[in-house]
Amino acid sequence: MVIGKGKYKAAQKIKFFWAKWMMFFVGIHYDIKTESAIPFNQPYIICPNHKSYLDIVLMYLIIPHDFAFIGKSELLRWPVIRFFFKRGVDIPVYRDSISKAAKCLAIAEEELKKGRSIVIFPEGGWDNEPGMRRFKNGAFQLAIDAKVPVLPITFKNNYSLFTDHKDLSGNAKPGIANIVIHKPIETKNLSRKELVSLREQTFNIIQSELNREN
Repeated sequence: MVIGKGKYKAAQKIKFFWAKWMMFFVGIHYDIKTESAIPFNQPYIICPNHKSYLDIVLMYLIIPHDFAFIGKSELLRWPVIRFFFKRGVDIPVYRDSISKAAKCLAIAEEELKKGRSIVIFPEGGWDNEPGMRRFKNGAFQLAIDAKVPVLPITFKNNYSLFTDHKDLSGNAKPGIANIVIHKPIETKNLSRKELVSLREQTFNIIQSELNREN
């Protein structure tokens, strides 16, 4: 049985090859633009917009640093994903319980101390409505408390490539997923008084990119 840091390295490799297979199967490639060089020698709170299950799969391919997903408990239905949530590699959040949600953030802070990044979709979920949902506070509270930079990511067209918001086996079509990795936002000098400002800054960065043509 793989334990300790070896568990995370093994999980990262498995996720990468699973995601590669998924992309090959549906005929989707991806193109990444970065606003600056990202030093992945430190953890981040990674905040992508979220309109497709493709967002989850692509995260395993575009981030060359060990990370834990904070994901809704419904993801436990997926065989591969469920395995890692059950093994403590990723962190399920139960949105119907305030105490469990708080525990989830405490676990995430411990993972950050291990040097792992945390991926949180700050919209909390998605539906068939156009545009982003209002961001929730959890990701930004965690970033400020842990003094870890926020890394915004824009998935520009995943929804048009993989449209089903209820099922991983939903409709997909070949194409190129366009992705922008933005400059990290430092939080070292921020307090919780700046939480809303940090949240809105992250939202506006992603929204501005979504408003641009590919």
